[in-house]
Amino acid sequence: MRAKTSILLAGALLAPWLQTASAASLQGVAAGEVQMIRLHTGAFLWATVEDHSAEALTFRRLDNGGLVHLPWSMLEETQSLDLRSHYGYVDLSSDEVLVTAEKLVLADGREVIGLVQGRTDDSILFQTQGRQLQIPKLQVRNHVVGLQVPALDVYTKEDLYLQRQLETDPEDPAAQVELAEYCERILDFVHALEHYQAAQALDPEYKAKELAVILERVQVKVDSLEQVEFLAEVDRLKRRKRFDDALDQLAVFDATYPESPLHTDRLKLEERILEARDDFMRVEVARTWFSWMGRLAAKAGREMTFEQTLTYLEEGFGQDIARGVTETMRKRWRGVEEDAVRQFFIERKLGRWKPASYGAATWLLGEEAALKGGVNESEEAKPMSARDKERAAQAEKINRWLRNQEMAKRARKSEEDQNEIEDFWATLQVTARRNWIIAFYAENAGELEVRPQPELRNCSECGGTGIREVIYTGSARSGDKGGRQQLPCGACHGIGRVRRIRYR
Repeated sequence: MRAKTSILLAGALLAPWLQTASAASLQGVAAGEVQMIRLHTGAFLWATVEDHSAEALTFRRLDNGGLVHLPWSMLEETQSLDLRSHYGYVDLSSDEVLVTAEKLVLADGREVIGLVQGRTDDSILFQTQGRQLQIPKLQVRNHVVGLQVPALDVYTKEDLYLQRQLETDPEDPAAQVELAEYCERILDFVHALEHYQAAQALDPEYKAKELAVILERVQVKVDSLEQVEFLAEVDRLKRRKRFDDALDQLAVFDATYPESPLHTDRLKLEERILEARDDFMRVEVARTWFSWMGRLAAKAGREMTFEQTLTYLEEGFGQDIARGVTETMRKRWRGVEEDAVRQFFIERKLGRWKPASYGAATWLLGEEAALKGGVNESEEAKPMSARDKERAAQAEKINRWLRNQEMAKRARKSEEDQNEIEDFWATLQVTARRNWIIAFYAENAGELEVRPQPELRNCSECGGTGIREVIYTGSARSGDKGGRQQLPCGACHGIGRVRRIRYR
């Protein structure tokens, strides 16, 4: 107990110091200053940074005084990136400057990103990548505003640089470093080098070691400007979703510059292309999957009988969707395989629930499938009044009659019954057949998520009873007596419900 109290007391005494050190974790990364070092395992320790290089961080532990030389990969990922960025080992060119822009979708499907500069009677003056375009208004099909896009898609490097330079204090080394970092982000390495050197000249002691590392890294880019521009163009292809072209150009880069000092930049760009392609595929595969599902369902609804439709849903519908999506996706990734497409669909981000209804053809499912999942047992268990019990007894009587009718129908199912089903299917509108097919596929194929509780709405003709009560007046001539007779509802065929599901 005494030991535990001592530990708590020590923690209380150290707490203010620990909080101060933690708050200064990124401000106090200079050699000799204390900070928390977080390891990739989740553990942490307190230490003073002694040295650093492109490969590792060297620090002295506070608990035992030991000197540790730790590769950056052994640190927690976020802290590793923050520290390497602080010390100048991270290339800032991948951290793009974004601006708010507009997009014009043209009649031929092309998209132009930039800013509207003005309008004439018949044209839109549009700035993109530093150029002024005059686009006829008749060619514009859609105008989207408020997009966040890379600044270089709208302005030239020189435009961006001059605007930022006017806001920078020429006598402040910190401001010069900030401007130089901005220049790196817009791929203007000549000006970046110029302003890093200006900061060094203004105060040789300001971030002396960090600037030495940065200047060496940026000088390599300045000496390889042609290669920098080549990789920048590859990156633009990536942003336009032209992933195959971007990877093809990287192969050209390898052949053209086999000993390139930018080999690491090239590898990182390839990683970003592959990651962007996978992210794009997850979104587009899901969108295209639902598009093909609707297209094929409409085609089957137009061309197939009910029996053919059921066979198609069991044996070919899902496969045709996957094949159609794969062919569509090959326009973006020519080598993608069907298995990969299916995996992207599994990994999709689940969006909003989409409705699908069996409509007036709910009865084609049969009573058990049509009503499945619609009974709320918790509601049945609630205490009932005398009136409720009377209604429940009447409902049970009707249901028993309906079940007997269904059993009798199945027992004498004949070619005439099948003809009735096909005749009914033929009378349905194509849209209703399409919706029935989508609902059946979504609920039974196992490829979509379906909300567990279906929506069972009462038939509008019988109010959910499944029967219609017919009054016969009788006939004096034949001696028939009048009276009431219960017949299956002609709209729902005794089911009493219209089944609707939601899927995603």
